[in-house]
Amino acid sequence: MNLALHHLFAACRFTARIRTLERQHVGQPFGAFWEEILQNALGVATLTVASLESYANEMYFEGSILGDALPAHAAAEVADLAERESILRKYAVALAVGAGKRLDFGTTAVQNADALIKLRNAVVHFRPEWFGEQQAHDKLSKLLQHRFRPSTYLPNEPLFPRSWASASFAEWAVNSSVAFMRYFYAEIERPCPLDQFQEHIDRLLNAQ
Repeated sequence: MNLALHHLFAACRFTARIRTLERQHVGQPFGAFWEEILQNALGVATLTVASLESYANEMYFEGSILGDALPAHAAAEVADLAERESILRKYAVALAVGAGKRLDFGTTAVQNADALIKLRNAVVHFRPEWFGEQQAHDKLSKLLQHRFRPSTYLPNEPLFPRSWASASFAEWAVNSSVAFMRYFYAEIERPCPLDQFQEHIDRLLNAQ
């Protein structure tokens, strides 16, 4: 069973639900309905990153990439070391071993994935601004700026910790995770495991 794929599918369903909620409450002021938007957006943030991490782990422990480039014992050692690394570091090591390339942090696909992961980390390990976190919140808001449209219900707030929760964010998060996977597999010159599911992803994203 491939949970990485189901993490992504679930994120698509949450995205469609956020879009429906925004349509139902278009033009309305901030209200109780926004809690459901936030809760679904939290699902998108955590599940898109969980999908990226799950695919990275599968890559190592199923031996789909390292096994072709290294002897079994060496691949096992690399996998053990990579388990302790960050998500993007896992992909960077796999790309270096599998294709002799560096993960380019100057590309849009990698930068968006990095920003998404930082947002997920911030909501999972959330600390409110009165704990001395205002500077960190401002830094994350700046990082996320211009990547998606903020919530129309909180027009005067910085993106983090609340205004990021929007349908525009959710669509960006799903598209960014898919784009990163395509970028990585193009770099390593292998078929992307998401390609065969793109129609289903689109259907889930656009469900009414």
